[in-house]
Amino acid sequence: MATAQILASVFIGLNNFFSGLIVRPQFMTGLFAITYWITPGHYVYEGMITSLFEDDNRTVVADEGSDFWDYLDCGNTTAVDDDCTGSVGDFMFAFYGGKFLREHNARNFGILGGYLVLARLLTWMALNYINFSGT
Repeated sequence: MATAQILASVFIGLNNFFSGLIVRPQFMTGLFAITYWITPGHYVYEGMITSLFEDDNRTVVADEGSDFWDYLDCGNTTAVDDDCTGSVGDFMFAFYGGKFLREHNARNFGILGGYLVLARLLTWMALNYINFSGT
């Protein structure tokens, strides 16, 4: 029981950390990119964020020096006293480095379905072929 709890905690931690919730996807490169692609939370989180914010046209003010400021090219387009603004959809695109797109939702749904089928299959196999009684 203790081992199962530890493994579940590790999986939840990896899922939260590498799904894009804590570390944004544009910063996961090299070896860490693998963890981003294998965590199911990435596909859920991307789908939720893009569905909620991609077409949101409410105004967001960019802070000087932020990724959003650079994305809007505010240093070259605004006067010193003017606020540089963009939409919530623009902010979402800049914040996630262009990696979260609504066009990925069909792929995300398919991959999550694959994870569910694999989990069910492995559970069925474990219940049928592994003897837990220790005899």
